[in-house]
Amino acid sequence: MNDTTPADAPKLPPKSQKPIYTRPKFIAWFFIVVVFLFLILRNMETITMDVFFMPLRAPAALLYLVFSLIGFIVGWLVKRPKKSSKGD
Repeated sequence: MNDTTPADAPKLPPKSQKPIYTRPKFIAWFFIVVVFLFLILRNMETITMDVFFMPLRAPAALLYLVFSLIGFIVGWLVKRPKKSSKGD
């Protein structure tokens, strides 16, 4: 066989691949982001929260963002590594 394609030519994805907006993972993340933004925008009033015996006054939306970020970081740190297919 004579392969005339250069080695550094970009590889195109298969044509049978669905558009990104039709994939279930994208739809789920889109729904989560929309609900999260709705909750943030609806809770702009200032609340008081006791943190280590000190009162903290902040908008509820800011506290939602901070705790969501903390949860994301903790989830990222404790995620399970994917098993390798090498058969160690």
